[in-house]
Amino acid sequence: MKNIAFSDFRRYNCRDMKTIGYKQFLKETFLEKARLHDLPAAGCFELTPLCNLDCRMCYVHLNDPAVRERILSGEQWIALMEQAIRSGMVDAVLTGGEAMTHPDFWQIYMYLIDQGVSIHLKTNGILLTGETVERLLEYPPFSIDVSLYGCDGESYKAVTGHNVFETVSGNVRTALAAGLPLGLAITPSAYMLPWIDRVLETAAGFGTSVLLNGLLAEPKPETGRSLDEFRIDAEENARIRRRSRELLSSGRLSTEEQEERELLGSAESRPHVSPRGLHCNGGRTGFVVWWTGAMGPCPNFPRDILCAEPLRTGFEAAWHEVNQGVKDYAVPEACHSCAVNTRCHYCPARHGHYAVQHACDPAVCAYWKSVCGDRTDCET
Repeated sequence: MKNIAFSDFRRYNCRDMKTIGYKQFLKETFLEKARLHDLPAAGCFELTPLCNLDCRMCYVHLNDPAVRERILSGEQWIALMEQAIRSGMVDAVLTGGEAMTHPDFWQIYMYLIDQGVSIHLKTNGILLTGETVERLLEYPPFSIDVSLYGCDGESYKAVTGHNVFETVSGNVRTALAAGLPLGLAITPSAYMLPWIDRVLETAAGFGTSVLLNGLLAEPKPETGRSLDEFRIDAEENARIRRRSRELLSSGRLSTEEQEERELLGSAESRPHVSPRGLHCNGGRTGFVVWWTGAMGPCPNFPRDILCAEPLRTGFEAAWHEVNQGVKDYAVPEACHSCAVNTRCHYCPARHGHYAVQHACDPAVCAYWKSVCGDRTDCET
């Protein structure tokens, strides 16, 4: 057989090959096949509940210093990640709390880099110093999401308890100027509401992608916080979405609209709700390991419904438990007759404690009906 040089192979065989970005490949090709074979392709690792901010609406942040003795060490996290990679993981989110405050953050990060895992770093931006930027440039993640909590010192103080706007905005500009793949995330709450329009304008001024998180996560019981303290109503959420489109869709699509399209899709591409089984990829191709070492389908999934123990059983057995659990979950009866049930598939993570009783949170239903009311491809 004649030997063929790689250059000839590329010239003769790849001339008309279409190239796509990694995110598109992961979503449209790899995850579809991973779902068919129940492979845990995408992991989320909540490294710590501790943070250098004190956000009043955070679903996980704890203040008790004694928690430091309970978080997993770098070696423990790496042992779990090693098992996950053997089982098929190629994509990893590092989050918290503030992930970068974990004492072994860089040990964990570099392990994933060495294994060729695509890393998505979620951070509040305080620790994106010049030294950190240089290190990330040498060993770049696939993406960095910086949460933006205000537009000035006053708003940051009201939402996070700390006047760090100048620090965060300066670090974001430095990272963007250096060429890091950084986007912003905004989570509107009652605490941010007096400044929300200015926050959106500030985000648009950075010239990068912006994710608007329309729904707040229900805080974990151990935080002592209640969603009712800072939730905003569907009407105000709709106004914020419209304003974000005005500010963020000029010349580039708002990440929030991309998220809605990916979630809602078109009427033709969404199946009708099934009596059992959840539609999203949480527990089908993705998983979370919380800071305690327990595993679930996604970060906000109610642990009273599904909570595996990979530290005790091993990763593979825990993944099987999570995977089977989302397949067996009974969808609420109300969803079967809902007018938007092919666009808004039931999500226990969104419905919080209601999901434990297989019921719907009325506020969440109102939100998604509002979303569909704003979109022409959601008409019934």
